Amino acid sequence: MPLVRKIPKEAIAAGVVVAAAAAAILYKQMREALASRKNWLRTISFNGKWDRFAGADPSQLLVITDFDATITAGDADQCHDLMGKSPELSKAFRAEFAPLLDWTTNASIDGVEWWDKAHEIMLKHGMPPRAKLQRLVPNAYMPPRPGSLEMLKKLEAMGVPVLIVSAGLSDVIEEWLRLHDALTENVTVCSNRLNYGADLAPQSVSPEQPVTSFTKAAAYRMAGAFFHHHLARRMILVLGDSVTDIDAAHEVPYDEILSVGFLNSRPTTSMTKYADTFDAVVMGNGGSLQPLTELIELIGANGRAREIELANIRKRLLASQTHANKLPMLDPKSMPPGSPRKSF
Repeated sequence: MPLVRKIPKEAIAAGVVVAAAAAAILYKQMREALASRKNWLRTISFNGKWDRFAGADPSQLLVITDFDATITAGDADQCHDLMGKSPELSKAFRAEFAPLLDWTTNASIDGVEWWDKAHEIMLKHGMPPRAKLQRLVPNAYMPPRPGSLEMLKKLEAMGVPVLIVSAGLSDVIEEWLRLHDALTENVTVCSNRLNYGADLAPQSVSPEQPVTSFTKAAAYRMAGAFFHHHLARRMILVLGDSVTDIDAAHEVPYDEILSVGFLNSRPTTSMTKYADTFDAVVMGNGGSLQPLTELIELIGANGRAREIELANIRKRLLASQTHANKLPMLDPKSMPPGSPRKSF
């Protein structure tokens, strides 16, 4: 009679615990995946564009994105918010700047004029000092949007150029990216940049005509060198939380463009305008970028598959050349006189 080995109860219990833990992790991942999708609403154009992007190669892809409330969460402090809120900056400056952030009492200051006034006050007070930027950003409430850092990391690994077109401040954006290990070589920031003097206080802001929510259509001109360098990339992803963020792709040559808008906490009455502007709309301040990251992963897989295919082609070509090189060479000089000579 065969012996039946008895499994210790401790081993069974340990196995049950491991299985339960694995199931719990899988369940959590499934819940997170479902949660990341439930905030996404597709328009009629979305599926066809998704399929075309899913068949693209990383070498074709280019990303244009807003920063405030797009890369960061919808309820995060925005770049200019820090100027009026941060205790790192002087009281006199904050007292003069903070009213600009109260739109109910400053309805007369609208459009490009708002940015002109904001930058005028910053230069007047020499704020923010360069040295304080490293404390200003970490102490602010600027959480990344769920999935945004993962998306940026994958785009870096694939070598996909990312252009951040923002009406905020380049200095704040770059410090935030640096803080999150996302200020990588593939990322370019097109925004309002503080030009510091020898005393480390801002002396001017460039460009002279500020980047605003109303002037993003000028991005192709302002970032001309970027677009010229990446002319061959004609599959464009555009992300933004304002309907004018799509203007950043104006005049950019493309074969296909897929746009994603973030409604954040805006009223549902804004949905029609967003659905008319973007191919997909993400609702809620914490609406996730995970579905878009999955699309980028598909594009990355295409690139890896093509690399393997090209490697196999090169291998076969090399093998063919190796076999050809083993064939004896015919030297016409060694042929006997009168031998027929064939010209090729």
